[in-house]
Amino acid sequence: MNVLAIDIGGTKVALGLVSNGKLSDRKQIPTINVTSVNQFANHILKHCQSWLADVDRIGISSTGLVTEHGISAINPETLAFPTPFPLHTEMEKLTGKPVAMLNDAQAAAWYEYLHLAEQEKNMAYITVSTGVGGGLVIDGKLHRGQTNFAGHIGHVVIDPNGPICGCGQQGCVEAVASGTAINKYATQTITTPINNIELFDQAHQNPDAERVIQQSAQAIATLCCNLKASLDLDVIVIGGGIGLAKGYLARVILHIEKRPLPFQIKLVPAKGNYDACLLGAAYLFEH
Repeated sequence: MNVLAIDIGGTKVALGLVSNGKLSDRKQIPTINVTSVNQFANHILKHCQSWLADVDRIGISSTGLVTEHGISAINPETLAFPTPFPLHTEMEKLTGKPVAMLNDAQAAAWYEYLHLAEQEKNMAYITVSTGVGGGLVIDGKLHRGQTNFAGHIGHVVIDPNGPICGCGQQGCVEAVASGTAINKYATQTITTPINNIELFDQAHQNPDAERVIQQSAQAIATLCCNLKASLDLDVIVIGGGIGLAKGYLARVILHIEKRPLPFQIKLVPAKGNYDACLLGAAYLFEH
């Protein structure tokens, strides 16, 4: 089976042709300013016309709240679409192919669960990227909740006196630990302009850069321990551009190891690497 996989993030849209579960071709385009669902659907299809004749199905993963009505932004600073945004029905109408759509981290969670090295029953996937998202697998089943809101763990409040999050709450994990938050803190504390890639490159010799990264890592460690306490998880998978950045996971693990033993949890990097959400979009049709 060939699946056109589409992963929509705040800054980029990843496109992949997945054949028999393997990513055989990949493209990436910027996330554009969106005025209508038809405009956005055609923008995507324009970049993957050469694949469509071979595609059997289309899987879409997207940041935000995804329901049968479409995509809604939890944090408009991360993704600003008109609401609701029925991309799945528009893609089905334009292509005539079956379309499935799910929140990106929920899709990645299912992909990662199917590829765990050990047979675990209870797992969380956390992506630390432009925002912070998550997906939950409980008793071997993807847990989406009645309104598909389950797994939006980036909006768990860890500091009531922390920064205002784009979702409207104060002190969310996303407002402290995301790539966007890291960049904001770096801009405030480091006099020389610096992007997140440079920040990680310089951290070993720049205490200010290391402090910014550690603040994020500590927030994610707190989230992991909270998930262990609330759900008694077996393992947490970490992905995303920040989550998979050099040395980030090791920093999170060190913070977790300082916690009392009952709160500690095994962490592993995403098997899907930076494409866990993209592969997750294709695996919406599996099991």
